[in-house]
Amino acid sequence: MRCVIFAAGPMEAPERLREMWSREADDLIIAADGGLRNAALLGVTPSLVLGDMDSLESAQVPEGARLYPVRKDDTDTMLAIKTGLEEGCREFLLFGALGGRLDHTYANIQSLAYLLEQGASGTLLDGGHLCTMVRDGSVGLDTAFRHLSVFSYSDRCEGVSESGTGYTLSGAELTSSFPLGVSNYQLKGERAVISVEKGTLLLILSDHL
Repeated sequence: MRCVIFAAGPMEAPERLREMWSREADDLIIAADGGLRNAALLGVTPSLVLGDMDSLESAQVPEGARLYPVRKDDTDTMLAIKTGLEEGCREFLLFGALGGRLDHTYANIQSLAYLLEQGASGTLLDGGHLCTMVRDGSVGLDTAFRHLSVFSYSDRCEGVSESGTGYTLSGAELTSSFPLGVSNYQLKGERAVISVEKGTLLLILSDHL
């Protein structure tokens, strides 16, 4: 079962998201606080609304919402992730988790690493960006974006290879202190495959110039 989470950040190009995202019948859809507004942009009614509701007016909070105190250790998005894991989900798709406050964007990127630690996978998606992680493995990318950047999220990534891209790598080493993998691109009509033998890679796809 897949968990689809709507966070409260700005959601770029919702019309493109409607084209990119195909809802599945058994999706668990969670709106984290103000993410309820983002769900409405895509015409989606969440299965569950949760959070401290500091981004919604009281009249906007639906009946049956799961309420949490403002002072807590987890962000509302992380609460949604933990809820999805408790429900048995191992694939996560997060909207409204990029842009806006930089600290929340970075927290959401960290949540991708958290999901890997739980034996799950996650993708942050808006109309202009896609962000995901791979650890000690490979990922194939079929969705075409203008730019494809690969960063070492762990201190060091060994055996990094990229194929189906403008600049290829084979068994390379990336470190977290030097952006060697920035601003590559997927070749038209080809599937980009990114792999790493040891370490955690952060993949960022972008359509911006």
